[in-house]
Amino acid sequence: MSHDSSLSPEAPDSPDDKVLFLTFGDPSHAYEAFHLVTELPGVDQAAIMERSPAGFLSVPESYSSSAGRSTLLGGSIGALLGLLGGPVGLLFGWGAGTMIGMAADNDDTADSVDSLTYFSRGVADGTNVLIVGMTETAPAVVDTMAARLGGTVVRVPAEEVTAEVRAAQDAAAMAVREARRQHRESRGTEFREKVGALFHHQGS
Repeated sequence: MSHDSSLSPEAPDSPDDKVLFLTFGDPSHAYEAFHLVTELPGVDQAAIMERSPAGFLSVPESYSSSAGRSTLLGGSIGALLGLLGGPVGLLFGWGAGTMIGMAADNDDTADSVDSLTYFSRGVADGTNVLIVGMTETAPAVVDTMAARLGGTVVRVPAEEVTAEVRAAQDAAAMAVREARRQHRESRGTEFREKVGALFHHQGS
């Protein structure tokens, strides 16, 4: 997928576009790693997602390259952060680390968000994860940095992250529609019963 440079400074997407998830035994090392990776070539976006001891998600640090190297990277990172911490995240209970709410009893919906639920649960209370979107041609650079700080790196193709986010958004929309349908049916039944009781009373 290419883009007209006269319309956008972003470069075409690359098969080397990856989303890296880095976790550290000492959460403070994520901040040191954040400042190190933002100096690396090929980094499009980076952010620290942190869960408070009370279970709430936040993004205390974020970075976006002015070069706008990849539309896929920028979109996948931004959408992932917005999804987990936004209304959809609240719907599925990701902010509290569990699936709750109107979608919890829908097996089809649950299957569509398993990956992100697993990820959310991996960010335990009082911990964080450094998320980096980059066009990576030399993985050893990040691996060496992470090892020095006692961290672990997991790489996922950016297109897979984007697909997971879209699936979760679709599942959320489905859950909301189902909840509204059930609400209408329930209210309709209650209304008919009340009206029926009213007319029955008047006719007696």
